[in-house]
Amino acid sequence: MIQNLRLQRFKNFQDAKLSLGNLTLLVGTNASGKSNLRDAFRFLHGISRGYTLAEIIGEKWIEGGTLQWKGIRGGTREATYLGAATFSMEATLSPNAGGGTYSIEVEAGANGRPPRVVRESLWGGAATYLFCSHGGDDPPEQGDPRYLFVRLPRDHWNRKHGKRLQFISNQPVLSQIVAHGETTGEVRAAAKRVLESLSSMRFLDLAPDAMRLPSLPGQDILGDRGENLSSVLQAICESEASKLAILEWIRELTPLDVMDFEFVPDQTGRILVSFVEAGGQKTSAYSASDGTLRFLAMIAAMLGVKPARFYFFEELENGIHPTRLYLLLQLIEQKVAGGRIQVAATSHSPQLLGFLGENAKGCAALVYRLSNQPDARIRRILEIPEAERVLREQNLARLHASGWLEDAVAFLEGGQA
Repeated sequence: MIQNLRLQRFKNFQDAKLSLGNLTLLVGTNASGKSNLRDAFRFLHGISRGYTLAEIIGEKWIEGGTLQWKGIRGGTREATYLGAATFSMEATLSPNAGGGTYSIEVEAGANGRPPRVVRESLWGGAATYLFCSHGGDDPPEQGDPRYLFVRLPRDHWNRKHGKRLQFISNQPVLSQIVAHGETTGEVRAAAKRVLESLSSMRFLDLAPDAMRLPSLPGQDILGDRGENLSSVLQAICESEASKLAILEWIRELTPLDVMDFEFVPDQTGRILVSFVEAGGQKTSAYSASDGTLRFLAMIAAMLGVKPARFYFFEELENGIHPTRLYLLLQLIEQKVAGGRIQVAATSHSPQLLGFLGENAKGCAALVYRLSNQPDARIRRILEIPEAERVLREQNLARLHASGWLEDAVAFLEGGQA
């Protein structure tokens, strides 16, 4: 699990830190910076996939003209705060996610130059697994912008090497060092643990047209837009207990008295899910409501045979009736309670914020900008002065709807609401 994420000069964050829990709900006005946090997590995810910085920030294409990676919104020109030369990220992982703190500083690139790593490190407790930087005297060999020289732990350095290891600077060292034959097993293992944690991330942007597409049995990974929904559900329903749980959620969410799922194949062998009601009436995914499909896709993502460790949802409430939002939160809070799945989500819904349980309420964060300042800031809602006292008298949903949260931080920090 990611415990903390610190951003410096990234997008509209000059220097901000996000502390995360099992479920972290991010609220704030439009253009406050919530989607930029998604970009930050996607940048870390791109590192885990072994991409170069140009591919992470730009795009990754594979043979056949298939777009494998969409890149970061705005590209290199909008990656840094107010045109700064570099940005940096620091992620701290919990012990069950490999532990340690990973930090990277990137020169975004300007005037046609490619982006490159200027500083990178990984450490845990008293152990430093890797460190490299450009400039200064640490390490002294650094100079050629095309390369980075990594300083490994001192006992390893004295015992085995006469020079520091060289890596290309257009790709994070973390994703290169695991395949380097001259590093110690300890260093490779530490890097691999972090990469595995960052690789198990999903960024779902569910679209009704994608969720209504038939899919082949055996396609058991839900696409980011909801592709393969029918075949993922089919795989889940092989477990009778999981199937009954999903049916119960659907009956709670909708007026449909759904008793079973049916997976009807077409002439190509692809299947499409239909809901079978108690009276025998069948409703296919073609006719199901967008909200029902979206809810079903989120269930499928977290109950699927290969769930991720980290999910990021934008505008979690989309397509869900306000009176049913508590069901969605119940589902998510149940799945994250064991600490094996972590969810971060943005929302504009006061009702959703009001339905949060006590643990999730303690992790909910406000992303905001003061009217006279260009940078985005992050603050846990319960860390806003007087918030706990006010919440004993007022509903959190009402405070969010009234703008009290933004007004409180503006007053605290000397801005204007």
